[in-house]
Amino acid sequence: MENIILFLHVAAAAIFVGPQLLLFFAVMPATWMIDDERLRRDVTLVISRRFGKIAVFALLTLLITGLYQFYYIVPDTVSNDITSYNFGRIFMLKMTLFVVAIGLVIFHVILGKKIGKLVDALVEGEDNSFELSDTRRKSFMWSAVLLFISFCILALGVLLGNPKFSYVIS
Repeated sequence: MENIILFLHVAAAAIFVGPQLLLFFAVMPATWMIDDERLRRDVTLVISRRFGKIAVFALLTLLITGLYQFYYIVPDTVSNDITSYNFGRIFMLKMTLFVVAIGLVIFHVILGKKIGKLVDALVEGEDNSFELSDTRRKSFMWSAVLLFISFCILALGVLLGNPKFSYVIS
């Protein structure tokens, strides 16, 4: 059972991080070539909604499998005295970054809705192109931050999975 849970955890991490890479480095820059604002928004909306569904599934899977590993796989000596081991510092940092990542995903949804409203207003004739560009730039920047944090979480997961490092008293 431990191997199945670990596989599901790693697969969920790949499912969450992989599409972020594709979106950040390929898909979103490709949408910049679409001049029709409504079409650009519609394409972005389809992509982000589909990614959103995948991301929610992956995050829930990560949470469930991560909790299972903590309560059933981590040795009792470590989990009962977590702050005495390297595991504790790494685990707390990883969980903090996980919460930050969830917050960034939620913030990104809010930015996406704002971009949608700005596009609608622009299409209706309102001159808000500067605000729209600025909001898109912020969205892209926060995507970069989320991607970086996601890779940090992956690295911390690798450290947690190495008992020669994480189960050492610090």
